[in-house]
Amino acid sequence: MAHQIFQESQSYRGTWIMYLLLMTELPIIVLVLVIMQTTESDSNETAVGMAVLVGVSALAFILMMAIRLESRIDEKGVHYRFFPFINKWRSLPKSQIRSLQVIHYSPLTDYGGWGIKGNKTTKAFSIIGDMGLLIDTGEKKKIMIGTRKESELKAFLRYWQEENNE
Repeated sequence: MAHQIFQESQSYRGTWIMYLLLMTELPIIVLVLVIMQTTESDSNETAVGMAVLVGVSALAFILMMAIRLESRIDEKGVHYRFFPFINKWRSLPKSQIRSLQVIHYSPLTDYGGWGIKGNKTTKAFSIIGDMGLLIDTGEKKKIMIGTRKESELKAFLRYWQEENNE
C-alpha cells in the first residue's frame, strides 16, 4: 500500500447549524421590518436600518458557510487548516508525532464548544460532531482535529502506523 492519503473537509453547509442560523435571522429581519413600519420614523431611516440589519445578517451567514476544517494525513505527517481563520496548512511531521488515536469527546465539556478551542496543553479544531483525531506530540502538547469519518480514519491509521514501524 504505497503512499495512501486520508483527506477530509468539513463545513457547516447542510448541517442543523446552518438551518438554525437561517431560522433565527429571517424572523428577526421580519420582526424589525414590522416594527420599523409601524412606528413613525423617516423612510430613509427605515431603509438604512433594514440595509444594515440585512447586511450584517448576510455577512454572518456567509462567514458561517465559509468556515471549513480540512485535514490530510500522508507519508510526511498530519496537515490541517481551519479556513478562514487559519489559511495556511499547519503540518506535524511524522517524526514529531508520538501517538494518534480516534477518540469520542464531548465538545462542550472537554473543549468548551466547537471551533478553535484550547488551553496550554491541548488545542482543538472541530466543526460539528463528537469524534476526533487526538495527536500527541509530546512535551505535554496535544492537538485534536474533529472528524466525521471515524471508521475510515481508524482503518487508515492502522495502515499508517504499520508503515511507520517498518
